[in-house]
Amino acid sequence: MSRDSPRSGLNRLAASKSPYLRLHADDPVDWYPWGEEAFRKAREEDKPIMLSIGYLSCHWCHVMQRETFKSRVISDILNRHFVSVKVDREERPDIDSIYMRAVILMTGQGGWPLTVFLTPDLKPFFGGTYFPPEPRQNLPSFKDVLLAVKDAWEKRREEVLNSGSSLFEAIIKSLAIKSEGEVDFSYDVMSDAYEQLVLAFDEEFGGVKGAPKFPMPSLYLFLLRYWKLQGPSLALRMVEKTLKSIFLGGIYDHAGGGFHRYAVDSTWSVPHFEKMLYDNAMLVRLYAEAWVVTRDPLFRLVLEDTSRWIISELKSPNGGCYSSLSAESGGVEGGFYLYGWNEIVSELGEDVARLLGCSPIGNFEGGLNIVRLPAQPERLADTLGMSLIEALNHVSLKLKEIRAGKQKPEADDKVIVSWNGLLISGLSYAATILHDRALMSEAKGVADFILKKLYSPGSLRRYWRDGPSEAGGLLEDYSLLGCGLLDLYEWCGETKYFDSALSLASDILELFASKSGGFYDTPPDSDTPVRPMTIEDHSYPSGYSASVQLLSRLYLLTGEERYLQTSRDACRRAWQAIQYDPLSHISLISALPLVLGKGGQLVVAPSGEPWPELCRLASKIYEPYVVVSAGRSDSLQSLWEGKEAMRGETTYYFCREFKCLLPTTSLDELEKMMRQGL
Repeated sequence: MSRDSPRSGLNRLAASKSPYLRLHADDPVDWYPWGEEAFRKAREEDKPIMLSIGYLSCHWCHVMQRETFKSRVISDILNRHFVSVKVDREERPDIDSIYMRAVILMTGQGGWPLTVFLTPDLKPFFGGTYFPPEPRQNLPSFKDVLLAVKDAWEKRREEVLNSGSSLFEAIIKSLAIKSEGEVDFSYDVMSDAYEQLVLAFDEEFGGVKGAPKFPMPSLYLFLLRYWKLQGPSLALRMVEKTLKSIFLGGIYDHAGGGFHRYAVDSTWSVPHFEKMLYDNAMLVRLYAEAWVVTRDPLFRLVLEDTSRWIISELKSPNGGCYSSLSAESGGVEGGFYLYGWNEIVSELGEDVARLLGCSPIGNFEGGLNIVRLPAQPERLADTLGMSLIEALNHVSLKLKEIRAGKQKPEADDKVIVSWNGLLISGLSYAATILHDRALMSEAKGVADFILKKLYSPGSLRRYWRDGPSEAGGLLEDYSLLGCGLLDLYEWCGETKYFDSALSLASDILELFASKSGGFYDTPPDSDTPVRPMTIEDHSYPSGYSASVQLLSRLYLLTGEERYLQTSRDACRRAWQAIQYDPLSHISLISALPLVLGKGGQLVVAPSGEPWPELCRLASKIYEPYVVVSAGRSDSLQSLWEGKEAMRGETTYYFCREFKCLLPTTSLDELEKMMRQGL
């Protein structure tokens, strides 16, 4: 029987499209999905709501389900005294962002699974993260928590309600962004962000000092852009050090390719084993840009392997790519990625096994080993008597043979629009610099699937899973998809993708733009108790910053002043927060040169099919603040006016503020012109 087959005895979550919610369909807890049915029951029966938020690839979410929500004792308390609501944070990040703020305000920290107790009018009054069934490691049992909350609700109601109201006001205040008047935009914030990154940089292992360590691609994409604008060699060295370190460490899967979500230690050695599409999509883009700048063969290897892994392991047969792979395999955290000493030695020999960081007693729990590469990977090549790339491919092949019989992690097979937008961006650029037509076809396939199945002007669904989701698209879906389609247009020249990006931009202005500047996360008809406006990045760029990037790039292509003005208004509203905490708003800061007019336009008038010429261009010239147009559209008439291929050769027209220099057919000459012009 498939996991989607209906069975008797299931709760309301069985009807959900979300695999995470369906995971809880046979819990003894009387779960409700987020919605009016649950809220009405809480009001009518005068019960508090127990809100639990998690996601399928989260290890501790699985643990809490098995230990706590399967417990008859705990479920009886929940069913008698609470209304229990389950939310998939990947389906509804807007709900998660509101109540995560509540728990952080209450406890000083957050995480998943997230557990929050609400009044019937959705105001939080108590919360935490993981609660075990019995007291453990300074954590109270969930049973004791439930009984304490029940007692407070019944005997200290006024105190609970006052607490909820005060906390809700604090959430609203924390979500509010002060509407700035006139501000003096300055590039100083880019320098401030760079200087803070220098101070935070881990010289020994790369990345940000301390643990846990996240890849945080947005930080290093910013450093590449800052290096291009200002030229500090340290900025590039920080990128190179970090990208090499995360590849050599255990956070990278040296057998199958692709990156785990983060490392629990400061040396990138021990991963938290889930693999997320958004991380890997952004790392494809980051390694691609780094390869163009440095020509480091390791960066190209990682780029190719990670792209291949995404298509091989996350590609949906319907179209698009799945959101994640679980941290667990057969109920064991990381089981698919761990090796016994004898397994490694039998395939690669003891000398190589030790070079891979393995030992007879193991470097992980249970005497098992996580594979990582030596700090000088050339030692591996010398031991095997091969070139470095040959040695790495040999090790990968042998590790794949070892794990061939192991149970694969479960995929969360939601095709989330925003994350696939990041993927379209990464794959389209990677395909172009690698001259890989098959990879470009994959990028187009993802875009075509989403545009066909999930989008019509004015309406975008959040994800696909056996059909469109009931959950509508959020700002991040519209804006990150728009950015991905614009990248795809730039690097393949097909105007249908530009036209779709233009349509999404119109939707953003209609559905999400605030009259006082900035963008809301949710459309006007959202069912959240407050309409958040999130400007800070988390693991990937905020929808707010992606909207600024999309609109400012569209301005450079179309000359539409409303795009530029809306982008500037959004930056103006966020300016105080940007200055106060640059690193939390790094994607907005990265977009600043576009907003302030430092970008340029490059029209590529091809003599034939544009893509081969775009491949030569992308792999030779790195100019992240120049938008490329190689396909004519009705909305690009002013940019393309009078621009044709000369003498039957592809011709390049480089422009600043819609004023173009003399055309050239030479990439070398174009590179000089762009260097001088920018």
